[in-house]
Amino acid sequence: MEIKDLVLLMWRNVRYIILGLVLGAGIGIFVSKTQVPVYEATTKVFVSRTRQQSNSELLSLTDEQLLAINIQLAKSPLVLAQVADQMGSKVKADNIEILTLPNTLIVQIKVLDNDPQRAATVANLLVQTLIKQNETLLSGWYTDFETAITEQIAQIQTQMEGLQTQISQVSDVSIQEQLAQVNQQIEQSKAEISALDQEIASFPLNPNARQTISLAQKQAQLDQLLSLMTLYQEIQSNLLYIGKPAQNGLGLENPQLATLQSTLTLYKQINNSLITSRENVRSARTQSRQNVMQIVPAIPPKNQVFPIPILYFLVGSASGLVLAVISILMIDHLDSSLKSAGQIEEILGLPTLGFIFENRHNKNKLLTSLDPSSAETESFRAFGASVQLINAERKFHTLMIVNAEPADARTAIAANLALITAQQGGQVILLDGDLKNPHLHRLFGMENKNGFRELLNGQLDIKNASRAVKDVAGMTLISGGVVEKDSTAWLDSKKWEELLFELKQSADLVIVDGPPADVADAQILASKMDAVLLTIRSGRTRVDSAQATLRRFQLIGAKVTGAVLNGTIQNQTGAAAQLLTWLKAKVSIKETHGKTDDEVDKPVISES
Repeated sequence: MEIKDLVLLMWRNVRYIILGLVLGAGIGIFVSKTQVPVYEATTKVFVSRTRQQSNSELLSLTDEQLLAINIQLAKSPLVLAQVADQMGSKVKADNIEILTLPNTLIVQIKVLDNDPQRAATVANLLVQTLIKQNETLLSGWYTDFETAITEQIAQIQTQMEGLQTQISQVSDVSIQEQLAQVNQQIEQSKAEISALDQEIASFPLNPNARQTISLAQKQAQLDQLLSLMTLYQEIQSNLLYIGKPAQNGLGLENPQLATLQSTLTLYKQINNSLITSRENVRSARTQSRQNVMQIVPAIPPKNQVFPIPILYFLVGSASGLVLAVISILMIDHLDSSLKSAGQIEEILGLPTLGFIFENRHNKNKLLTSLDPSSAETESFRAFGASVQLINAERKFHTLMIVNAEPADARTAIAANLALITAQQGGQVILLDGDLKNPHLHRLFGMENKNGFRELLNGQLDIKNASRAVKDVAGMTLISGGVVEKDSTAWLDSKKWEELLFELKQSADLVIVDGPPADVADAQILASKMDAVLLTIRSGRTRVDSAQATLRRFQLIGAKVTGAVLNGTIQNQTGAAAQLLTWLKAKVSIKETHGKTDDEVDKPVISES
């Protein structure tokens, strides 16, 4: 299908496209109205921690790690459970979105809910609970660390007291006891260091909030133990030195006392270091309480974030438009009917002599009852002009109008063609050839008596069977006659031929409203005609039906001259298009002048 054909197809079905567009938009608006509105409350939190004054920090966490910890903690089951208890209803983690603003230490928390007030309340409670949990988590770690340091200070002070006693009473026994205590302390420290190494190694590569805090705690304890281990080992060396004899069997001057004094000094250093660490822990615990702060509280939103009516409207409109276009294309692809003169010429090999417009209010009416300037009247005039031009070349006196399918409007076409021909000054006989179901007498408001059947039976002559049409000079009507179920007059083809010969003597043109194409009398009558025209209803007559009808007539030698297409005004561009067709037909026929009968047997009439 070419682009112009596609555009024309869409234009012919523009009402369905508009309908699909309107329906889609309506459905989109309806769906948006039926959806439960969702509101979004937003709050912002600043996450940081106060830097310690010492060169090293007890809790070795970067700002990024601290942000990640708080983000995980905010959506943790513990925090959500506490918020739900305060709200008195369940809070879903899926309705909470937490993200960090780029290049800042600000966390943005969004809460979705059907109630705007509830969304804001949940957001604010979530921040408050996060601050409490953050304080509890870090403060608990500092408390545990402080307790461990205090225990170590107590042990050091006990050992310092022992050394003070040993200094006053230096003896081998006391030195050995002190050495045993130091050795025990070293072994204990080694065990603790080994246990911490194993615990640190067991942490996952991507720890959660609590695991990150615990990992930092373990690492700090390990560093503290390693520092103490060094001092203990130095004390052990001093005590071992005291217990060894001097060179040449001579002892040094007060060697034990000097070593004990040195060892006491080391213990004091350890004690001072532990006291300093404990003070740092207490200071850090105090400072850590203010590392999460709400800077923008959540307020109830005024506008919903879902559904968005304009979005539903646009999506519905686009969907309706696409579905309408797809439906039109599918229907057109599956449609096997004839729709244009081009299709008729391509598929049937017949020229289209005209397009007869139909209006549902003026369907099957005569020209005398139509508006002279209407599109229907203009289409019949153009059709009559085309037939007259062809008749001037072909010189036919009998013309039968027959339907390609039973539903096509052959009777109105035949009657109005006769009226047009008579109005143009010709002598016309209009004959109702449908003996089983005649229609012309109803169209002209006459009784169906003394008609074609009586002529075939020899009961009447042409003069008595003919009736002049009122107000139309030169036009005579022969109705179908009284219907007889068991009549066999149509079988006498010779009688038909004689009768048609007599009719041709009485008029310039005999137009026959033919019977249905699939009955035997239609084929017999068509074989006696000078020309046969097929009526094809645009968009209704199937290709296979039209081909079967044409093939049936061609087998009996009927002279099928062309076709006439009829349909609604919406299917075509207007009466001007038919006038253009008539002009093209005139030019085409003139170009065939002077050719042989075989050459002009199928005149080409261009499609409008």
